[in-house]
Amino acid sequence: MEETTATTRQPRPTTSTATLTLPVKRQQPPVTELPFDLMVEILCRLPVKSLLRFRSVCKSWNSLISNNPKFTYKHLHISTTKPKLVIFTHTETRPRKIIDVTSIELDFIFTSTPTQIEFSFINQLIASCDGLICFQVNKSRALLWNPSTTKSKLLPLLDIPLQANDGRTIFTFGYDPFIHNYKVFSVFCYDFKYDGFHTINGCKTEVKVHTLGTHSWRRIQDFPSMVHDDEPGTIVNGKVYWFAYSYVSGCYTRHIVSLDLGKESYKEISLPDMMLVPLTMGCLRDSLSLVFHSNTFNDVWLFKECGNEDSWIKLIRLPRFGRDEDRFFSYSNVIYISEDNNHVLLNFKDDDKLKWAVYDSKNDTSRNIKTQDWSLVDSKVYVESLVSL
Repeated sequence: MEETTATTRQPRPTTSTATLTLPVKRQQPPVTELPFDLMVEILCRLPVKSLLRFRSVCKSWNSLISNNPKFTYKHLHISTTKPKLVIFTHTETRPRKIIDVTSIELDFIFTSTPTQIEFSFINQLIASCDGLICFQVNKSRALLWNPSTTKSKLLPLLDIPLQANDGRTIFTFGYDPFIHNYKVFSVFCYDFKYDGFHTINGCKTEVKVHTLGTHSWRRIQDFPSMVHDDEPGTIVNGKVYWFAYSYVSGCYTRHIVSLDLGKESYKEISLPDMMLVPLTMGCLRDSLSLVFHSNTFNDVWLFKECGNEDSWIKLIRLPRFGRDEDRFFSYSNVIYISEDNNHVLLNFKDDDKLKWAVYDSKNDTSRNIKTQDWSLVDSKVYVESLVSL
């Protein structure tokens, strides 16, 4: 009999009974440490409050945040894109307060609850530089404060001339790029009489400088002119600017005097060719600014230094805001102008009350900001900073 061999067929797999075999992925070992450069890039974008907490994470983070100047200034450079506002209110009937506005975004300013701190012993807000804020305590003393780290430093007492107890002190504060450090300048002014062919009342000055990290004031060359008013100097790009006037041939000539922080030398600067109207000085767009006030408008000018040639450029014309009942002109204080010139933050006096507004120059409209009833106020733009005192 012929033998027959049977072939056994395997059943075709179906989706209901088949077992799928998938390739097994090799698991990568977990990342235990970020590259140092990447870690720095992440940390320098965080707010100061978070960084102060993160110092306790490990020794390397504490050293980076607390003791690394390169990290401090890298963080500062990024912070400049997020400006904030500090306001110092001083009224006769209410305690002096510092109001820290968390953002200067003009669409939302004052909508959130700002931080308020009572500083009863401070008399004037002087200047803001790299996150440090300078206050005048009295004519012999100034205070530096970092609102982000809450650290403060009371500067040494000024040695006031005994024969000039009735004088006044004008402080200013800024960064000296030549020595990479911060300086506070004091201009002590007191009246004197010049006995010559004519006897006139004038203002004699003593100018001193305190460098952060030292323990004393150093006398430098006296102010070359008479200081025009009690306003603190404005520091821009390593120079201090004051209004001043000279007495020549029986006439007073008004101008600006600058002091180079590094060279500690003075220079006289002419005002723009404008009619003689009241004006205020400030810093906008990292440039010296002047606001000319009239009974119909306010012109904002910027000072540009190009080599040996100095020039004034008119940035924007604003309408008049409010009116001081004791003055014919309105004194608007321009705090901030957006990069596209479309929005301007300012405060102004209206019937002896201080008001704030955001002006839309593109549409020629303004929006008043509802705030407390402040009759006197100083305000400065600042940024978060790790700079130590």
